[in-house]
Amino acid sequence: MSLDTINRYALAMDLLSLDARISIVVKETGLSAGILRKAYVDMHHRSPASGSLKTSPHFIYKSHLRTKEATVYAVYFRIQNVDEFCQRTITSYRRYSSYIKSVSNSEPVLEFSEAWVISKWLTTGTLKLVRCDHCRSAKLLINEQQYYVCCVCRT
Repeated sequence: MSLDTINRYALAMDLLSLDARISIVVKETGLSAGILRKAYVDMHHRSPASGSLKTSPHFIYKSHLRTKEATVYAVYFRIQNVDEFCQRTITSYRRYSSYIKSVSNSEPVLEFSEAWVISKWLTTGTLKLVRCDHCRSAKLLINEQQYYVCCVCRT
């Protein structure tokens, strides 16, 4: 077995441990969906989530809490200095998750797969992390939006 193959399996196990959608793991590792589903069931003792990934960033704004947590995740993603997208997303999600658990003693609102698509949108410019003009805190904007209420000062 080559080192590349071992690295792909290690990445797959890392992604599956974060409850990544099988479609993400297949795309990033090139491994068979059947093998990954079986590994997921062995790891979590339940079937993996089904359905497609989010196709619109508007899901971020469904609740004030979701908006705040998406912004926190985006900040962690932005400050990561890892070049490789997959590793940057994994590290950012782990830091975000750890922060949310330590501050609120609850599970994060964002699932890993949602954080994954937020990362993609930040990379492509669909989402932008900007400063609030009023309080200077970070806020997420959809590319076409001129204005959105800040999570901190709600202006």
